[in-house]
Amino acid sequence: MDLSNIKEIRPIFLWSLPAIVVFLVALIPTLKYGYPLSLDIYYHIHMAHLYMTQGFTYWDPLTYAPFGRPIYYPPLFHYSLAVLGFLFNNNLLTIVRGLQPIFGFLIFLSFTYVTYKLYDIYVAFFAGFFAMFTSLINQFILPIAENLGLIIFPFSLYFYYLSVETNNYRYAAISGVLAGVILLDHTLSMLNLIIIITIFSLMLLLSRRKINLNHFWVFLGFSLLVASIWWLPLLLKYGYVFRSPATEAVPLWEYVPIFGVISLILTPIGGFLIYKRRETQDILILAWLLSLLALANVYLLGISVLSERILTFAVFPLAIMAGLGLNYVRIHFNKKLFYCLLVITVAGAVISATFYMSETKPLVSSSEVDIGNWFKAHGDKQGVVVSSSYLLDPTIVAISGQPVATGGYDNGRINELDIGKYINGNFGKSDLIRDKVEYIVLNIQMKTPPYFTVVYQNSKYKICMLNKGVL
Repeated sequence: MDLSNIKEIRPIFLWSLPAIVVFLVALIPTLKYGYPLSLDIYYHIHMAHLYMTQGFTYWDPLTYAPFGRPIYYPPLFHYSLAVLGFLFNNNLLTIVRGLQPIFGFLIFLSFTYVTYKLYDIYVAFFAGFFAMFTSLINQFILPIAENLGLIIFPFSLYFYYLSVETNNYRYAAISGVLAGVILLDHTLSMLNLIIIITIFSLMLLLSRRKINLNHFWVFLGFSLLVASIWWLPLLLKYGYVFRSPATEAVPLWEYVPIFGVISLILTPIGGFLIYKRRETQDILILAWLLSLLALANVYLLGISVLSERILTFAVFPLAIMAGLGLNYVRIHFNKKLFYCLLVITVAGAVISATFYMSETKPLVSSSEVDIGNWFKAHGDKQGVVVSSSYLLDPTIVAISGQPVATGGYDNGRINELDIGKYINGNFGKSDLIRDKVEYIVLNIQMKTPPYFTVVYQNSKYKICMLNKGVL
C-alpha cells in the first residue's frame, strides 16, 4: 500500500470521525420511532407542500385561517424540502426522518473541517468529540431550517477570517454570499452570525491589529444583496410583522450539561492559550463564544430571547477551546496523562451522545399523526380546524392540508381566532359563519361543544364536526 495515500487519508479520517459517530448514534431515535423527532418540522413540511402546489408565493392561506397570513419564514429550507418531495414521490414525513442522521453528520463535519483549517487536525478531532458531550446533541439531528443554517455557518465565519488574515476582499464577498444564503434560510442564525462578525471586528480593532473595516462592509453588502432576492419584495408588499417570541431562559446551572463537564474542565486551558497568543483565529473563537453567551442572557435586560437556540451555536467555540486545552496537554505533558484524557474524552463523548439520543422522543406522537391522517382522508379541505393542543395544528395542516386556526411560527400573524371560546363552547351560529369553523379537536375528556358531533376519536383526542344543517 502506498504510504503517501495513508498520510493523505489520515487527516480526513480524523476530522470526519466525530461526524461519523454522530451519524451512527442518530440512527438510534431515527430507527426507534416512525415519526420525525421535531415539532417544527411539521410547519416546514406544510410550507414545502404549499410551495409544491402554489409555486412561488408570499401568502399562506392555511394557517391562522380563515384569515391567512404573509409568509415571513425564509424559504430556502422549504424549497429544498419541496425538491426532495418531488424527487421522492411527496413522502416528506419519511424523507425528514431519513435526513435526521444526515443533518447531524453534516453539522459536525462542517464544524470539524473549519476547525481543522483554523488550527490543526488534532484540535479538530478533539473539538468534535467535546461537542458531542452537549445535552443539546439531539437538536443537531433535527432536519430544520436552523440546522441547515448551522451547516453553512462555520464556513461564513471561516471565509471572513480569511478576508481579514489575507486582506482579500474576495473572501469577504464569499462570506457575505454564504451569510445571505443563511438569511434566506433562518433569521436567528443570521443574527448570530452578524453579531459574532461584528464583535470579532471590534475586538481586532481594540487589540490594535491592522484591520481594514472595508472587509466588514463588503461582507454585509453581499449578504444583504443575496438576501434581498426574497426579503425585499416581501417587505415592500407587506412591511414587517414581527411577533416577539416568549422568552425561553436557560439558568446558569443548566450550562453544565449543555457544554459538558469534561469540556468545561479543559476549556480554561484553551482559554488561557487564546488569551496568551491572541492570534486572529483565537480572537474569532473568543468572539464567537462571548457574543453568543451575552446574547443568550439579554433576557436579564427584559429582551425576549430563545436562549437555548442561541446556546446550540455556542457549543462549538467552547468545544474548540477545550480541544486547544487537550492539545496543549498532548504537547507539554506526560504522554500517559494525555492518552488517559483522550480515552476518557472519546469514550465519554460516545457514551454521552448515545445516552442523550436514547432518551430522545418525538414531540408529536402517533395520536397527533392519527388525527392528521383522519383529516387527510375525510377533511373537506375548506372548513377551519380549532384544536385544544398546540401539537395538533401544525400536524394536521402538514399531513392533510386542512386549514387550521394557528399552525406554528407566529411571525406574519395579522389576525387570529378566539380559540378559547370554541374550546369552551361559548360561541353561537354567527361565530361559526364568520369564522368558518367546521371542526373542533379536543382532548378526549373535554366536553363536546354545541352544534357539533364526535365523528372520530383515539386514545388522546376526539374530532367534533359541525352538524349538517346548522348553518
